[in-house]
Amino acid sequence: MKNIRNILYVLLISMLSGCAVGPDYKRPTNNELNIPNSWHGVLPHGGSNLQLINWWQQFNDPILEMMISSALNTNPTIFEALAKIKQAQANLSSSRSYLFPSLTATGSAAASKNSMQSISGGSTTSSGGSGDFFTNNGLANGASGGVNMSWELDLFGATRRSIEASEARYSASKYDWNDAKVSLAAQVADAYVSVRECQNLLQTYREENKSRIATQNLTQLRAKSGFAARTDVSQATGSLAQNNVTIAMQNAVCQQYENQLVALTGITHENMNQYLVKNYGVIPLPESVNISAIPAQIINQRPDVASAERNLAAANADFGVAVANRYPQISLTGSIALNTGSLYSGQPSSWSLGPDITLPLVDGGYLRAQESLYQAKYEQSLASYRNTVITAIREVEDALVRINAANQRVSAAENSVDNYQDYFNGFNQKYELGWANLLDLETVRVTLLSSKETLAIAKLEQVEAWIALYKAVGGSWNSVDKDGKL
Repeated sequence: MKNIRNILYVLLISMLSGCAVGPDYKRPTNNELNIPNSWHGVLPHGGSNLQLINWWQQFNDPILEMMISSALNTNPTIFEALAKIKQAQANLSSSRSYLFPSLTATGSAAASKNSMQSISGGSTTSSGGSGDFFTNNGLANGASGGVNMSWELDLFGATRRSIEASEARYSASKYDWNDAKVSLAAQVADAYVSVRECQNLLQTYREENKSRIATQNLTQLRAKSGFAARTDVSQATGSLAQNNVTIAMQNAVCQQYENQLVALTGITHENMNQYLVKNYGVIPLPESVNISAIPAQIINQRPDVASAERNLAAANADFGVAVANRYPQISLTGSIALNTGSLYSGQPSSWSLGPDITLPLVDGGYLRAQESLYQAKYEQSLASYRNTVITAIREVEDALVRINAANQRVSAAENSVDNYQDYFNGFNQKYELGWANLLDLETVRVTLLSSKETLAIAKLEQVEAWIALYKAVGGSWNSVDKDGKL
């Protein structure tokens, strides 16, 4: 027993004093990633003090908030991301288990029956003799049991590097889960505002229909009175029919957006129709949002960037495992065996304990190739991380540009609609008094309708640009801390 204790002490001290080979992970600096220190895009509205954490409340649209909440609770992409978190957590637990000894118990029981035969008397034996026949039956039973122990000592850090990799991937999976939430919320918001824009246009076409019907009735009266040609009636009727075609097409587009919302949110068609009837045709627009932090701070908070950085750390740890595999592996093994019963008589109980060492000598270059492979994978992860950061910066810059361009476009479109509406009202009065012809009136009407369509599209682009900014800066990133904890 004294020798056993000495062996354990030596091995334990060796394990504790062992080092983890391979490079220690260092997160790339902002200078190495070429992250700028200021935005090139102009901050919309000069920046305000609203917080992105309350982003969706800024739309002042409870229906939108409800639909996003429903999507986050029912959409399969969220459950898929959660399942990946559970897988990463299980892999982490599995990696940590290698730090501890492995004990297995064995046991068996058996019974046997032996028959012995002898010849005597007058019977003839196979050897030519004679004798009497008798049988002797013998019964024997026994049981054996034991415990086997194996403990691989992490002298060169292979297990510790493996745990590092598992921990990093576990954190990455939770960032991926948050990124899935951000992307899903943006998808729902995009579909929702598209429905509202579609309703807005549909409402415009229906109002236009009323105006065309009034024009058709007036033209028919003028034709009956001889103040208008029959061709004017045909033109007014054809214009009304064409607008009905536009209404039917626009209604089909709205239904497609509704179907998309149903698929994203899990809300039934019946309930969806009830929700969308409220605030019909109103395109929600958030208030101004402040971005006062430098790009490095915002970019690093994006879930996809954080996930890429954690995957980079995991790739570095994998490379460390490959390096450690080229070093000797030492394990402490032992066993205890106990035997009882007549069947195992003569087989005493036993035990053994001692170290095993495995030293790779000749493997055809396999381990060195594995080291090169994981080094290349690290370089690939580093390139992927850099690309994710560059993409994130571009998306924020693009979103800022889109917002400012959309704001200018909406302002110009609103001015255009106001002026063309006044022009149409005046021209329509002239037509009713007989001072203008129908062709000129329809030309002005088409121009007014086109300006209204431009305004609706501009408002849609304006709110979509804000949604793009929400996604570009990572959404509600505060639900996951810097260590990836929920």
